[in-house]
Amino acid sequence: MPYKKLIKASLFVSSVFLFSSCANYFIKKDCEKKNWYQVGYDAALRGERISNDPDVSQCRKVDAEISESQLDVGFKAGMSRYCQAEGVFQTGKNGDLFNTDFCEPNQMAMLKRKHQEGLDAYCTDGTTAGLSGKKYKNVCQAKLEKTFLPDYRKGRKKYLGGMVQNSESKMQMTQGEINRLQNQKRDVDNRLAFLPLLKIGAKDQFAPERQRLNDESWQISNAISNKNQELNRTRQEIDNYKQEMATLD
Repeated sequence: MPYKKLIKASLFVSSVFLFSSCANYFIKKDCEKKNWYQVGYDAALRGERISNDPDVSQCRKVDAEISESQLDVGFKAGMSRYCQAEGVFQTGKNGDLFNTDFCEPNQMAMLKRKHQEGLDAYCTDGTTAGLSGKKYKNVCQAKLEKTFLPDYRKGRKKYLGGMVQNSESKMQMTQGEINRLQNQKRDVDNRLAFLPLLKIGAKDQFAPERQRLNDESWQISNAISNKNQELNRTRQEIDNYKQEMATLD
């Protein structure tokens, strides 16, 4: 491989590694702030195992510190509530399936009955279900689904329309932040360019300032890159919302 191409390839690999390391750093920082008791508790109330929780999976992937003891205590507390008649009824009323693996067999007949009562309540109000933001999981009986689905689609479409508006506002704010950062970087780069040129063999008396400006320019470039990724994610969200809205007509 020619020398210049080798240098470019090395720089590309280095930049990818630096970006990945930076992203992992911020994920780890976010993981350190989490209430792991609550994460475990919420997972149980959704009828999910801890291993299926996206927050847990992401934090484990970057080797972040997780309070496994708090996660376990929270999960067990959530399971206890999940397997109560009131909790199972609420699961059905939220339009969610009931995970029978979580509960004692001798309770099952009563819990299934309470869950069905919750589902029946959910299936009589399609508008509220659609506006909630949760997708329909095909849990309604055929006799209720006939009247449920038209109202659900109207509510869901209204919800998605609101999400499009929120995401478009978010895009405008993000673009404004990108513009501000780009102006900031131009200012830093200009200050760096106006520093006196270093003469061969001479000591660079501006070395600390030169290094500080270089570091600041790199940090701003990284922030711009992150914001552009955020912009692309939001743009994709809007496309997904609009695609789903088209299926609800």
